[in-house]
Amino acid sequence: MSFDLDKAVDTLSRNKILTKTAELGLLTKLEKAGFTLTSAAPLLVIADKFDALGYLEASSDKILPLAAKAIDLAPGLLPLAGTALKTPSSTFYGAAAAALAAAAGAVLLIPDDSVVNIALQTALVVPLGVIAPVGLGIGGTIISKLE
Repeated sequence: MSFDLDKAVDTLSRNKILTKTAELGLLTKLEKAGFTLTSAAPLLVIADKFDALGYLEASSDKILPLAAKAIDLAPGLLPLAGTALKTPSSTFYGAAAAALAAAAGAVLLIPDDSVVNIALQTALVVPLGVIAPVGLGIGGTIISKLE
């Protein structure tokens, strides 16, 4: 899969991604929270120091298809982002706590008397005890900065 710039621009234009981003107020919220292009300047210095663009260029055959996929998914994800921006950060933190509790419940309630049960515990604990709480915690922190 290669990156087709014309297709990407057409997808962005056809789906009015920039218009939808503006309508969600994402850029305004970022600016109110203190995130501006000027505040990103130190990140550019760090990226230059660690030759991030060199690494990106070297792995462009792997990265660009991901960018194309992100552009294709953007129309469906923007409404989700809009909903997330309207959700209080406490909801994210509460959901993270609930996921941790569910993971603990899986360990406590599912007996470890067979390989199948241990595999089930693992299959539940990884997403509920690690992935969801970390993602929700990061989401809650970002939303709290934008509130």
